[in-house]
Amino acid sequence: MMSDVYHFQVNLGGMLDILSNHLYKSPDVFLRELMQNGIDAITMRRKQDPDWKGGQIAIQVEPGESLMLQDDGAGLTEEGIHRFLAVIGQSSKTELVNGRLPEDYIGRFGIGLLSCFMVSDSIVVHTRPAQGGSAHIWTGHPDGTYTLKPLEDCPVGTTIILTAKPGMERYFKAEKIEELVRYYGLALPVPIYLNGSTKRINSLPSDFSGVSREQLLSFGKWVFHEDFLEAIPIRTPHLSGAAYVLPYRTDQSVKNSHRIYLKQMLLTENGERILPPWAFFLRCFLNTRNLRPTASREDFYEDEALDEARQEFVQVIRAYLARLAQTNPERLRTIVEVHEQAIKAMAVWDEELFRIFIDYLSFETSEGTLTGAVLKEAGEAFWVGSVPRYQQLRSLFLAQGRLLICTGYVSDQELIEQLAKRFQLPIHPLREEDMETVLNEVTSEEKEQAETLLNAADNALQAFDCRTQLCRFLPADLPALYALSDQVQFLRQVQSAQESSTGVFSDALACMLEGIEEKPLASLYLNANNTLIRRLMHMQDEALLRQTIKILYVQSLLAGGHSVQGEELRALNGGLMMLLERISYEEWEQENED
Repeated sequence: MMSDVYHFQVNLGGMLDILSNHLYKSPDVFLRELMQNGIDAITMRRKQDPDWKGGQIAIQVEPGESLMLQDDGAGLTEEGIHRFLAVIGQSSKTELVNGRLPEDYIGRFGIGLLSCFMVSDSIVVHTRPAQGGSAHIWTGHPDGTYTLKPLEDCPVGTTIILTAKPGMERYFKAEKIEELVRYYGLALPVPIYLNGSTKRINSLPSDFSGVSREQLLSFGKWVFHEDFLEAIPIRTPHLSGAAYVLPYRTDQSVKNSHRIYLKQMLLTENGERILPPWAFFLRCFLNTRNLRPTASREDFYEDEALDEARQEFVQVIRAYLARLAQTNPERLRTIVEVHEQAIKAMAVWDEELFRIFIDYLSFETSEGTLTGAVLKEAGEAFWVGSVPRYQQLRSLFLAQGRLLICTGYVSDQELIEQLAKRFQLPIHPLREEDMETVLNEVTSEEKEQAETLLNAADNALQAFDCRTQLCRFLPADLPALYALSDQVQFLRQVQSAQESSTGVFSDALACMLEGIEEKPLASLYLNANNTLIRRLMHMQDEALLRQTIKILYVQSLLAGGHSVQGEELRALNGGLMMLLERISYEEWEQENED
């Protein structure tokens, strides 16, 4: 029987390079493409004949040698074979990138079929159309040629036969094929059988409606191998499936793998396109029928429908958690305890979630960890947005019986500000002028005793735009406390930027600093309760006082979490050198006296 030789209507070598090196991440996808073709053929036959009750895919594997995939779908006529292959040549770059597909079909016969050349040097297709007509055998080669001839003995549908390429034998083993079928086609509505077995490989219901929480959790454990805290059913115009709450704490840097399907064929494990950034505490099993895939069919095309799907997902999660707050607050509390960071990130921008969660969310304070519910009743409080500064001030506020909240962690400052605003609470940011509420004045006699110290301190710190004040505060073992206003903080940031930059930018920053006529001053509070400060109050050596104050100044900067600039580091080194020289000189004098 003679066969005609034809050429693909495309540069096949270039197309194969695109498929293997740019479009597909792994040769694994060849089986996904074959299953897609089979499902689409079955879908087409059901449209042609609504009374037809068939529909299955059978795979036969000769270990390490060959693979045969057979569907009982619509099949192809001779004209159809040429037309589907011509799609490759006619597909524009825009169509490939946009991934436009017919609504009821998963893939495109021609493009998907070519992926088989990644694992096989030939593609043999036996096909007979369901609507009548002769059968044909088509054989394609990677040199860009294919043959087509009539075939007598062939059932309705399509059979694709591949022969293992050298080095690709691992893809021609029953265990590997079963693994890939379960991975890509677990949710497919058409049964898939392997090597004559009557046991369906992809035994998964296509609809999760009516499934109990326990069944969803059991299914999630089977798919993801996790004992999840909660299963959230998802059913929206664009999405169906379930979102599972992880049983352990995680963060946004961890990339969870999901199972996201297009028309029940696995599309991607990456949820970044469809899930919001705060969903890192979830693992999802989702299916969509009307989102558009990219050319590689390994992710979704960015468009209005994808944005709608994102919004639907957010609304479902929010509504479920709101119901949980009413029906099972203990379960919700457990979820919050494990995934507080993610929930805080949600509550910051979502007013409804803020209302639901704020009473459960915890914050670090000078009186320990307190929830939003407790803070509502706590009375006056201050907050600081720097963790080191909070740690420096915590004991001071605790000793004074005042409440200080640390908002230096992600989302905490926004939540505390919303809490204070929504419930009109006396919770304020701690400013320099507020320090007087936790600092006690000294007597006039003590001020007189400290006159030499304060004069030396002001002289020492004048170059750093800082003044000194003597006061009393607890704890007594804290010798000094540095405080600055927002204006001073800004100027320090400009100075740091000017020091670390060069050229025109450095000159511009220097000019800006020189143009300030009256610079605001920071404050260094000296603690009259502290033993070191009391000793300094009675010292008359102004040179030694100046160097000691510079050391205390830099120490207070570091304790408050502030950056230390070059001039301040030099002052610290100079002060330490002077102290060492004093010690060495005194030791030398003592040795000479002896």
